[in-house]
Amino acid sequence: MPSSSTTIPRISVVMCTYNGATYLAEQMESLLHQSLLPYEIIIQDDGSKDQTAEIATEYAQRYDIVQFYRHTGTPGINRNFFSAMHRATGELIAICDQDDIWELDKLETQVAALGDKLLVGGISRPFATDGTAVSFDSRVPNIDLLRMMYVGMMPGHTQLFRRELLTLLPENTFFMYDLQTQAYAAAAESIAYVPRVVVNQRRHLSAATYNAPTDRSHSIGNIVRSACESLRIYKALRPNIRNRFAQWEDFLTKTKLDTPVVHDALRMARLQQSRTLWGWLCLTAFCIKHRHRLFHARETRSLLAILRGAFFPISCATYYKYLLKDAKYKGTAP
Repeated sequence: MPSSSTTIPRISVVMCTYNGATYLAEQMESLLHQSLLPYEIIIQDDGSKDQTAEIATEYAQRYDIVQFYRHTGTPGINRNFFSAMHRATGELIAICDQDDIWELDKLETQVAALGDKLLVGGISRPFATDGTAVSFDSRVPNIDLLRMMYVGMMPGHTQLFRRELLTLLPENTFFMYDLQTQAYAAAAESIAYVPRVVVNQRRHLSAATYNAPTDRSHSIGNIVRSACESLRIYKALRPNIRNRFAQWEDFLTKTKLDTPVVHDALRMARLQQSRTLWGWLCLTAFCIKHRHRLFHARETRSLLAILRGAFFPISCATYYKYLLKDAKYKGTAP
């Protein structure tokens, strides 16, 4: 921890709530007992129907650093978080979910790791107390921008970033708030990572981000089943994937960042939108070349890595299979 009060950054912890009464108090205790205490804790509720507001109000009355607000705009996770983050007055902002439990040195560890970067993340370890199935991948994840364009690698509840990052983000309503922050930091080559658990993420069936664990073993049977499933999903969602990468092209262009990783990202975004055989072949070659920047973690088996890279333009569709469950989906962000 910094030795002088003049060197301790003011940290705003921002939490958005919705029907979180069951677990809110336990999370609040982990925030209030941090080894590096936050400057302020901002709680903003999105119209809860349970006792969330009462619990948050009680904490605000007991602790001067806790502020409680009700979101008065259009409901939704993205809108609520952006609105709450803009209330922050600290130099740094740490995003917080209502039902997790932070490691007690989370803020201290991440502030030390941030250095002069825009954003720092860390590992999130799932747990459940209600019998919900969970699995934990202990590998340090790939935080390359190319990977993030397919699936977010730094969940919001693990992020701590400079408040100025909010002013740098292009206007965008397609991507979730935490994908925008991590993608901009990665595009600016200004991202850090703590390769250890900083957050214990509670998993329960009512959580907005819960997905049941899947079998990721590389058995022959699983590979065949996975390939067939990928082809089916790809066929159904190809227009949606094109639209997603059109949104990425727009987002990255608006950042006006001129870095090598942005050049590669724009190249991939345009190839993903191509409707020609040549474009498909170029995309396949791109994914093979940059395979280690596209996978969750480095594939050490060379031949398998190349094969996975070649199939990646199709297998990536599985990241968006949740869209198949939404009959109202019309090609825009959920």
